[in-house]
Amino acid sequence: MHLEVSQLSKEFTTATGPLLALNDINLHVETGEFVCAVGASGSGKSTLLRLIAGLDFPTEGQISVDGQPVTGPGADRGMVFQSYTLYPWMSVQHNVEFGLKLQGVGRQARREQASYFLDMVGLANFAQALPKQLSGGMQQRVAIARALANQPKILLLDEPFGALDVQTKETLQQFLLELWQRTGTSILMITHDVGEAVFLAQRVYVMTARPGSIQREIRVDLPRDRDYAIKRQPKFHRYQDEIMDLLRETTSVRPARAYAG
Repeated sequence: MHLEVSQLSKEFTTATGPLLALNDINLHVETGEFVCAVGASGSGKSTLLRLIAGLDFPTEGQISVDGQPVTGPGADRGMVFQSYTLYPWMSVQHNVEFGLKLQGVGRQARREQASYFLDMVGLANFAQALPKQLSGGMQQRVAIARALANQPKILLLDEPFGALDVQTKETLQQFLLELWQRTGTSILMITHDVGEAVFLAQRVYVMTARPGSIQREIRVDLPRDRDYAIKRQPKFHRYQDEIMDLLRETTSVRPARAYAG
C-alpha cells in the first residue's frame, strides 16, 4: 500500500456550529497508480487533498505514505493546485528549482534536475521566461514540473485543469496521461469532471455530497495507453453514465450532521 487513508473525518467550527465536511473516508493508491476522486462542489474533495498534503489535520482517522503517518507537509507528496501558484518574479527555471533549493540541493544539481523536468513537460525553451509570459496551460505545466522535480512518492492534483478552456484542458489531460506513463509517478487527482476522471484514472472514487464520504470505488477497465478516440467507445460512456448516476443520487441538498466523535 503506497498511500492509505483510513477512517478519515474532518469537522470545521463555524459561526452556526460544527460542520462535518468529511466522514469516514477510506481510500488507497498503489505505487505507480493513477486514481481520481470525483464529486460535486461542496463534497470535500479539496479538503481531502489538503489533509493528505499535510496542510490541515483530520479530526479523526489516519493518513500514511509507505506506512509513515502524515503529520504535515513533506517532500514525499507533491501538490499542484487549480491556480498555478508560481512566483511571478522568478523565471520558469527558478520556479522549478525552488523546492530543491529549500531542500539544500546544490546549485548545479538543482539546475540539472529542473532542466530535465522542464524538458519532460516540453518547456525547455521557456526556462528564462517569467510566468506572465506563458499561457495558462503552460503555467500549469511549469507547476507540474516543479512538483515532479522534488521527486515525490505521490503527486496530488487539485482540479489542475479546472480554470482552462476546453481545448487546452483536453490537451493537458493527454499530456498528463503520457507524463504519468513515462515517469511511473503515483497520482491522486480530484475533479468534478466525470469524463476527465474516466479518461485518466485506473480507479475512480465517487464521493457523496456533504458530508463527503466514499460512495463507491469503480475500477476503470480501459487500456493503460489511451487517447481521445477512447472517448467515443461505448465502454467509456458506460463508465461515465454510471458515475453520473451515482452523483445525481447525492446532489440533493442534505443537512450537515453535527460531528459525533
